[in-house]
Amino acid sequence: MRKAFTLIEIIMVISITAILALGTFKALDALYIRSAKAGAVTELSLNSQSTLDQLSSLLYNRVPGSVIGYDPSDGSYGPLESLAVARPVLEWIGSASESLERRDYSGFVDMNASDPAANIVVSPDSDGARVNATLQLKFGTTADLFANDLVRLVFAGSYDSGAGEGSGFSARFGWHGGSAGSIYDIVMDSNGNITLNADPPYIYEKYYLADTAYAVARGADIDLSASCIASLGFTPKDDALFLFYDFRPWKGETFCADGSATPSGSVTLLAESVSGFRAQKVNGIIRLAIDMQKPIRGSTPVHISKQKAVF
Repeated sequence: MRKAFTLIEIIMVISITAILALGTFKALDALYIRSAKAGAVTELSLNSQSTLDQLSSLLYNRVPGSVIGYDPSDGSYGPLESLAVARPVLEWIGSASESLERRDYSGFVDMNASDPAANIVVSPDSDGARVNATLQLKFGTTADLFANDLVRLVFAGSYDSGAGEGSGFSARFGWHGGSAGSIYDIVMDSNGNITLNADPPYIYEKYYLADTAYAVARGADIDLSASCIASLGFTPKDDALFLFYDFRPWKGETFCADGSATPSGSVTLLAESVSGFRAQKVNGIIRLAIDMQKPIRGSTPVHISKQKAVF
């Protein structure tokens, strides 16, 4: 009959089993971390690309000269291309691109048929009633957009930027308490006759119809206690990236989570886990950059950075 295990044999068996178990645990832990990182990279890569694609689509249809950087903490702002100090909120005025694509208006002026003395310009192949109907669908309203000052006209200017001529930037679009001297209150009839409420110093053959302003900001830089944020139905963090829309600076409005002036409009969540968002404008081209980061238990966080140019 074989003798029972000796104490030394038992200790050796237990030790070997423990070593094998520890090795198995380490291997499984490494597999988990590797799988978690791969999943995080895929998720962040898709989310960052989707966010940049959405923003570039909106920015493509901007009034070019209206893009600003804004700091809600002190109310300072300036043209994106000439900022000396970084400001955390990106804002711009969008054009009525849906109506343009549906050929509700042409975006051009017949200079010969227009009557500048009466502040009337004629836009061929344009129908104010159709513009109104299309934008009512866009904003979910039955209000007359022209009568309620929800749509304005911006002349493209000498360099097609819509930045206005002969006035300081703060006097052009109405941003954050400034005047709106370059964006005109209008009425457009069904024959394309546009009546301006003011006498513009210059009239150009090309114009933009502005229907809303947009703002992009991280949660860390806005008022997260604003009612429009609460209406989203979840508790956002500082690393959430938001898109604000349906507000109009020429009416004295600002985005709904600004916490100052006259907040208005709506908001939607673009992305979470955003550690940084930047915009730069050089020679008319806007370069967007987004950084996203996700923690991984037991390892270093996964970090993704992407950029996209908007012409």
